[in-house]
Amino acid sequence: MINRTQEPQVSIPQKINIQPARQHSTKSGIPIYIIEAGTQDVVKIELVFAAGNIAADMPLLALATNDLLDEGTTQHDSAALAEALDFFGAYLQTENGPDWSSVSLFSLNKFTNQTLPYLLELITSPLFPEKEIVTYRQQGKQQLAVNLNKVDFIARRNFFNTLFGGKHPYGKLTEEQHYDQITSGILSNYHQEKYLKGLKAIFLSGRPGTETIDNIISAIDQTGFKSGSLPEINIPLPDPEKKFIEKKDAMQSAIRIGRRLFNRSHPDYFNFSVMSTILGGYFGSRLMTNIREDKGYTYGIGAGIVSHAQSGYFYISTEVGAEVREDAVKEIYKEIDLLRNEEVSTDELNLVKNYLTGAFQRSIDGAFQLADRHKMVLLNNLNNNYLNEYLEKLNAINPSAIKLCAAKYLQTVDLSEIVVGQ
Repeated sequence: MINRTQEPQVSIPQKINIQPARQHSTKSGIPIYIIEAGTQDVVKIELVFAAGNIAADMPLLALATNDLLDEGTTQHDSAALAEALDFFGAYLQTENGPDWSSVSLFSLNKFTNQTLPYLLELITSPLFPEKEIVTYRQQGKQQLAVNLNKVDFIARRNFFNTLFGGKHPYGKLTEEQHYDQITSGILSNYHQEKYLKGLKAIFLSGRPGTETIDNIISAIDQTGFKSGSLPEINIPLPDPEKKFIEKKDAMQSAIRIGRRLFNRSHPDYFNFSVMSTILGGYFGSRLMTNIREDKGYTYGIGAGIVSHAQSGYFYISTEVGAEVREDAVKEIYKEIDLLRNEEVSTDELNLVKNYLTGAFQRSIDGAFQLADRHKMVLLNNLNNNYLNEYLEKLNAINPSAIKLCAAKYLQTVDLSEIVVGQ
């Protein structure tokens, strides 16, 4: 019988051997990565295009193209497409980001031959109907107007703009007039250039089976997709800046503090990610303990790092009562100073290691999650053993490395600060 008065022994894995992705390619050389895992007879087919914001010469273009792909094709309107996929229990998912855009089909394995043609039709011959674009413009402008009254939205967009500058794709601001520039013609041109000629990779995950895999590769070969890559961005980047944006009627003030950073391929990325977790990456973090639990300034505060193809950034984010804005900012810098000047205790570091170990295990639990991790590795050109080495690196990091990393990258002069509110 289990003795429930005693805590169970904690067992932390030191290493996990992760199933590699099998690689094939289309006739035109586009890589197809296959991750066969899981217990359910389902399949996810994801096509990733070099069509994110970095590839577009105006704000909204990449997002609008991705959003409106499923609004009808030359063969079916959007309702017919949705009804057909519903009939087979399948669904589509489109995603747009700073670097990549993607379209995914989730389908029962036994119906893949019936559902795959709808996915390929949607990607190869979207209509971008003017009627849907008019609705998209109106809804977008209304949502932007609403968001521009929110301190967190204002802080977030000004934070990116401060880090990268208004001319950089990662820092451009979307304004109302950009919605008016969206037309069927401009979306079609972007689609032709960035989707039909910009396919970066294909990821198949789940339990497709050999026959289904062969059918999928054969179908994609017939589409004539061409391979694409991201453009190189060489735009001068601004210096760090501290900015207060007054919003008189705001009940709360939004705070963003952070800096431009490297991406996952940098040798210091791993140590920085652990340091960031200690500072504000989980519920028991230093920022949460101090500013939420001890001071009661906020419901939540967090810190993290984001990796882009050609850069990255570190951020601290929170909303606090307007009357404690200045005190909250002081406490944030106080916690940063402590990280720079004092070594984290072994107990605290072990707690964070345990948290990150669990988070990593959850991130590879299931075929689709495992495919997402492989996608992250492959799109970032990381070492093939990146995932297998993660826990070894996590267990090897020590308090000295954390302090050195904080001293190197968290100097106050290097941090930008955006505060919006009263």
